[in-house]
Amino acid sequence: MAEQYFSAFAVDAAVLLALPGSGDRPLPGVAPSEALGELLSGRIRPDSDSRYTALLPALAGAFGTPLGAVSVPGRHWDDLTDVFEALELPALTTLWSRPWAFPADATDDWPWPYPTLAPRTGTAELLTELAALASESVPEQDVPSLDEDDLEEASWFLTEHLPVWTSRAHALGLDLLLVRDGAR
Repeated sequence: MAEQYFSAFAVDAAVLLALPGSGDRPLPGVAPSEALGELLSGRIRPDSDSRYTALLPALAGAFGTPLGAVSVPGRHWDDLTDVFEALELPALTTLWSRPWAFPADATDDWPWPYPTLAPRTGTAELLTELAALASESVPEQDVPSLDEDDLEEASWFLTEHLPVWTSRAHALGLDLLLVRDGAR
């Protein structure tokens, strides 16, 4: 059975984007790796965006505040964008459908893991949409790639976890970084 693993962090995105080219220096809690060395020394390989996005959970944990993590069964979670559009939830649609470019000049349209960012200026709108989201409205949607169980799991995630993480990032006055990965 496939799973999606979500990690959430309250971060200052500008701090993370300032990392490339900052020189070789150790980071607390981040294991050394070739990709980390490339990132910090500014020797980024443009064809390796996902090598750097894979570092985001460790970097966000070192430079931000971890908000939580959850593993949810199912696949095709990217198709939830259609659900959010149908339910007229623009902030959630934007958060879900657009990868956050990390490093700043990353050009990969589909990095993996898949990072998304709700800027601190948009967390209030996101909270409003999540508060208005009825738990039964998600499973009622017709999305060919998502079965009823997947939509119920998505509803649980969207009503139980994402509002808490968004609220904490908003209270801290920071951006919400959400990283979606496959099974671990």
